[in-house]
Amino acid sequence: MGDKTFRERLIISHKSHIKNIWDDFVLFTTTAATIEIPLRLALHYPIKGWIYYFDIALISIFGLDLILNFITSYQVGNSEITDPSKIASRYLKGWFILDLLSTLPLDVMLASYIVGYSALIRSTRLIRLFRLVRIAQFMQKLSKANIFNPAILRMVFLGFWVMIVAHWAACGWIAVGGGNIGPEWTANGYLFYIRSLYWSITTMTTIGYGDVTPVTSTQTIFAMIMELIGAGLYGYVVGSVANLIAKLDVARSHFNERLEKISTFMRFRKIPIEMQHRVQGYYSNLWDLRRGYTEQDVLAELPPSLKLQISLHLNKDIIAKVPIFKGASESLIEQIVINLESIVFTPGDYVFKQGDVGDSMYFISRGSVEVVSKDGKTVYATLAEGNFFGEIALLLSMPRTASIRAVDYIDVYTLSKNKLEHVLDNFPEFKEHIHDLANKRQIELNTPKPAQ
Repeated sequence: MGDKTFRERLIISHKSHIKNIWDDFVLFTTTAATIEIPLRLALHYPIKGWIYYFDIALISIFGLDLILNFITSYQVGNSEITDPSKIASRYLKGWFILDLLSTLPLDVMLASYIVGYSALIRSTRLIRLFRLVRIAQFMQKLSKANIFNPAILRMVFLGFWVMIVAHWAACGWIAVGGGNIGPEWTANGYLFYIRSLYWSITTMTTIGYGDVTPVTSTQTIFAMIMELIGAGLYGYVVGSVANLIAKLDVARSHFNERLEKISTFMRFRKIPIEMQHRVQGYYSNLWDLRRGYTEQDVLAELPPSLKLQISLHLNKDIIAKVPIFKGASESLIEQIVINLESIVFTPGDYVFKQGDVGDSMYFISRGSVEVVSKDGKTVYATLAEGNFFGEIALLLSMPRTASIRAVDYIDVYTLSKNKLEHVLDNFPEFKEHIHDLANKRQIELNTPKPAQ
């Protein structure tokens, strides 16, 4: 039992910040190896200096990552698995073989037993590129994290793979002796590589100017293979980019489609131009505020628990500022928040006018309103984001004592008296408190003020 507890203490959570940083570092190291190892095999430069230390670091990093994978938890549904035996079993059945092969220095090990096949032995370094498959895992993790637009993320990874394939093709072209067009190129490995990369890109993109051509049979066969790969890759890239661009902003596309339907309807029914501009201005503001969706549209598709959590995140602070809800329990606040409705008003709109019989109160989420006289000429006050109004009507259902006019586009939440009464039925003590408060307010309003 004690041994099991000790083993469980060694387990690292896959959600930990340090583990995520380590995974990113391993990914960076793998990418560096993906670029350097094929280049080393093609140009045959000596393993000394920083290249030697890079090799040692690469083996050490991959080896440490291999060990860490045996003690890193994983997720199944909503549960985090921390059982060491389950973690080890899952890893051994999954990525272990590829990780082990990419970690072992096979070229050094084989050189001790095999003589005369130096080129073949050097090629075993390519096995370390198996780690590149982990990039698919990294992309999946980024998608789930919802940090970037998935379409943009796919475009970035598509560009990454295209450049990696182009780099490998350039190294392969060097390996078969291609690109050797003169001493000024072959004398400098950097220039030699640039010339070969130029060939690989022109071949893969089906441009192929013909200024770098195969000479030997090996070069010709390699060039034909790359042309076939390039043709398929080019078609895939064009199709993928077109598809990704179309999905780059799905919400905007849906919004524009809906706006076009409304505009077509207004033109067909000969709605006045000024009114059409107001409608278009409303939808333009709706896009700026909410990306074209009302909260009711989004929340209606969520399960009750998530709907409540998001509603609380958006509105709990606003409700807490209202004096009539002071001292309310957490569950009562939750029920009130879930019953709020969102409304947008355009500049100059009256939320309500003096004398209207009210049965709702309002909470300002964005924008500002003016408290004005019945004729709209006198401004008594300006209320901005976070303020509320109409609470007297919520308590007493009496005529409004002033008019409320939108200064700009405003986003407000409204709570009706009927919904409040429905919520209070489940909280009889607080319901009695609200009714006492309403009676007290009624007495205050009916009591004549002393002469000044």
